[in-house]
Amino acid sequence: MSKEMSVVKPQKGSNAAEMVIVVVKASREISKTALVWTLTHVAQPGHCITLVVVIPSLISGRKLWGLPRFTGDCANRHWRSYLGKSDIADSCSQMILQLHNMYDPDKINVKIKTVSGSPYGAVAAEARQIQATWVVLDKTCVEYRHVHSSISL
Repeated sequence: MSKEMSVVKPQKGSNAAEMVIVVVKASREISKTALVWTLTHVAQPGHCITLVVVIPSLISGRKLWGLPRFTGDCANRHWRSYLGKSDIADSCSQMILQLHNMYDPDKINVKIKTVSGSPYGAVAAEARQIQATWVVLDKTCVEYRHVHSSISL
């Protein structure tokens, strides 16, 4: 396994279709490394992959997409106009369309979900909700490594 991602391995003996979560951070250019790795190393016909795009909290001091962060209610509305969940979903949809040569969309289902707020809780909650058997973290999400301890697979 490369240093670029962290993987929680599935329990053995499951015959049901596996649910796979691939976690990436929202950014100007969303990394496809973890999704490509999942499609080439994990995905099998009948699997469902959910690409979870984590949008960092607005109160963080970091810049996203190279735009400065402002404070106040008016500024938050201004910021959201630059980075809407639909913009991120559109970007991810385009990325997935570009990867159609790597998998058969009729046999492997790929969904997109954007989450914001606390990434640790959001990723764990999504994994529990869909009963994920795999959680693949992009290299930009290595700080979420301990999330698997919160998930009962």
